[in-house]
Amino acid sequence: MVKIKLFFVLVVFSIALPGDIVIAQEKKEKEEKEENVFLHPDKFYRKFFPHLRIRRNPPDSQYIRLYQNFLSVGVHVLSPVIRIGIDSKKSIPPGIDPSLKLRTNISDIVGFSVGYRFVSAGFAYLLKSGLNTHNDYAASHYRTATIKYSGSAFSFQFKYVRIKGFTDVNTFNRIDLYQKYRQRPDMLSKDFQFEGIYNLSWKKYSYIAPLTFAQRQIKSHAGFLLKAGIYYNQLSGDSALIGHKQQIYYDDFNGVKIIRSLSLRLAPGVGGNLVFYKQFYMSLAAFTSFDFYNYKYLKAADEKVHARQTAVFLLDGKASLGYQSRRLFMGLRYEAERRIGSLHHIQTNTIYSYTGIELGYRFNAPHIIKKIYKKTMPPGM
Repeated sequence: MVKIKLFFVLVVFSIALPGDIVIAQEKKEKEEKEENVFLHPDKFYRKFFPHLRIRRNPPDSQYIRLYQNFLSVGVHVLSPVIRIGIDSKKSIPPGIDPSLKLRTNISDIVGFSVGYRFVSAGFAYLLKSGLNTHNDYAASHYRTATIKYSGSAFSFQFKYVRIKGFTDVNTFNRIDLYQKYRQRPDMLSKDFQFEGIYNLSWKKYSYIAPLTFAQRQIKSHAGFLLKAGIYYNQLSGDSALIGHKQQIYYDDFNGVKIIRSLSLRLAPGVGGNLVFYKQFYMSLAAFTSFDFYNYKYLKAADEKVHARQTAVFLLDGKASLGYQSRRLFMGLRYEAERRIGSLHHIQTNTIYSYTGIELGYRFNAPHIIKKIYKKTMPPGM
């Protein structure tokens, strides 16, 4: 009798269980289809790039030391100098200077950065006091954010910069005799930059060592660099960029409220790190190019006009002097960029320079950082 009951139980399970398994399997497949893999990077890589695995070829350890398993946290204070110049190409009588000489009232900038392995991010904001404040300038506002991927051979960066509030320091253009300069608090400059750098000498020269501190140069070396990028810039105002007093010298540029540009860059460069007393370094890097510059003059934001093209000369450089140990890094930094362009009816001359100090420390990366990184980055990265 017991054997008969056991037989019937086995028969019931053999009939019901496969159906349950099929239903459970179908339910699982349905859930996987409904799940948005774009919200789960690790599942996204497995679905669309099942064979993807980044293989690393490390640099020469006698020249470069890696700090990929540390969490680098840094702070920097920079004093910027930002100058935007617009000159007329028209023949100007002697003693008259109708050029636009824009300056900012940006004091010191404090910024913070965090980096782990190959990825770093940073932001900066404006301090209320500093070396470059002027009582007779319009108030300026500054915002910036940066995301970087820094490998030994290739590095990529996305950067956003927003500056509002300029002052025209050319006294010829002032409209109020009781004010020394013409203030333009409405003027706004926005930059979106995406660029990549290839280090041809990545085995022995670390371009990123004085920038992200994910690496450290332990023996002096130099190398050649190649930068490529795409850059969007917009300079705008609520009223015309050129004042009424200047307009007779600028022909068709009169009434223009917006200069919008998109440029492509391919810039060869050279860089080097000099190491002395084992833990001190001096770093230099410079690039030069003629950017392909596509631009428009707009009298209204929604105006439809044909774009013009030209070549813009660029000179870009960085220099730093500092100290690096296994944990601590600090130093002085200087960065400068100059762009000179011959546009329709005008000549432009733009200078950005930053001078300051930086201080940082490498911590043991918390487990949560390692877990998030592993979940979001491609396999092997």
